[in-house]
Amino acid sequence: MTHEEIHKRIQQAATHAAPDQLDAILSACEEQKGTVISMKKNQKRRWIAPLSAAAALAIVAGSIFGISRFQQASAADSVVTLDINPSIALSVNSKETVTTATPLNDDAKDIMGGMELEGTNLETAVNAIIGACLQKGYLDELENAILVSVENADADTATQLQNELTATISGAFQSGSILTQTVTVDDDLAQLAQQYNISAGKASLIQEVIAQDSTLTFESLAPLSMSEISLIASSRNLTTTGVSQTGSTSDQAYIGQDAALQAACDHAGIATSDVQGLSTEFGWSPKGMVYELDFCSGGTEYEYKINATDGSVVKYEQEPCDHTWHTSSGNTGSGSNTTFIGESAATTAALTHAKVDQSAAQSLTVKLDEDDGVAYYEIEFCSAGVEYDYEINATTGAVAKFEQDTCDHYAHRSGSNNQNQNQNQGNSNGSYIGYDAALQAACKHAGVNVSQVTRLENELDHDDGVARYEISFHVGNMEYEYEINATTGQILKYESERDD
Repeated sequence: MTHEEIHKRIQQAATHAAPDQLDAILSACEEQKGTVISMKKNQKRRWIAPLSAAAALAIVAGSIFGISRFQQASAADSVVTLDINPSIALSVNSKETVTTATPLNDDAKDIMGGMELEGTNLETAVNAIIGACLQKGYLDELENAILVSVENADADTATQLQNELTATISGAFQSGSILTQTVTVDDDLAQLAQQYNISAGKASLIQEVIAQDSTLTFESLAPLSMSEISLIASSRNLTTTGVSQTGSTSDQAYIGQDAALQAACDHAGIATSDVQGLSTEFGWSPKGMVYELDFCSGGTEYEYKINATDGSVVKYEQEPCDHTWHTSSGNTGSGSNTTFIGESAATTAALTHAKVDQSAAQSLTVKLDEDDGVAYYEIEFCSAGVEYDYEINATTGAVAKFEQDTCDHYAHRSGSNNQNQNQNQGNSNGSYIGYDAALQAACKHAGVNVSQVTRLENELDHDDGVARYEISFHVGNMEYEYEINATTGQILKYESERDD
């Protein structure tokens, strides 16, 4: 309330408390007939005017206090936004009462038609919104993702609200995939959200997604539902820091990757058994959600966009395939006629032959290569000042070739003259978690399975006295780089990018 409005209310309160009766009294005197009787002053009645003034002041004070209490009750303590495709912003006070409810797009206006949410408890308002979304088909078992964003300067309060809202939504919609986050809205984010008629929470999430994948754009993701954005990010192994998820996003509305591959192969005139190096992920086109497939066959590389709903071909390209694809996960890939043992098994074969425990292997690298049509894993590592080079048959696991030499780079770390140095920097005493555990930690953080990993490079290094595993690997067409604390397994640094 403005100062002018407050002043007006005070003035009105004072007027009603001590009204001006002079005109009425004079009028009554003019009409009076008969003998005029003089009146003596009575000193005992002089308290009336001060009492009236005191009453006026009391009412004014009460008005000011009431206005202050009204302003406190109306003040927004948090802003909560719900994004499904309807985007709705709820301002709530410290008692979790909704002070304003704002539809941010046309779908939200459809949902909120006739709703009076102001003054209701936040839990009641959220239940009403979820119920309307279910009734009007914006939420169901096929379209089930909901983004909850909380804006509050106090981190504990924001977390508490997230937990409460997750419980509320789960109770109203048990099949939901609920994503929650805390957001800080600056001018740039607010302007971006306003430009695309979405919430600041959704804008923040989209910014984080496109920062990890340059093929995605804000323009393409802004109109999508949260289910569609969630599926695209998940299929591309994109991470969203600060976002917690309860439940999984449903993909049952779509035909599936196998059917999409079959549709692409039928169009290309090839058999699915001839496909090599298949990469599949969700994407978007003006015609809706698509499967984006990339694969090779017969020396030709194919790129397809298949409509995820009906299997129609939306777009396709082909060009000479200038690289050779291999299956290296231990499972036969689509179209691969040869099953390779996988990098983990090849590494174990080399270490067993060298009689070196994996926890003692340093600077471990594994690469898949070919020589005269035979596939090999080339494995290099150091241990106790010795460098080992191995070629392991990718099909049989047999040691095809091995060499050893002095490992100059690591010799100073594994010498036996300084026991303390060995204990702090070396790995021969088993104090480090080992390469396998480091790789497991990286894959868990990246949201991928170790069996999917190819082109692994794993090296133990030291920086500022801290031992760390430096790991790089590929999964599909994504490249990951990690630095893992060699003692605790903590992730110190990570990067991921699309490897085109």
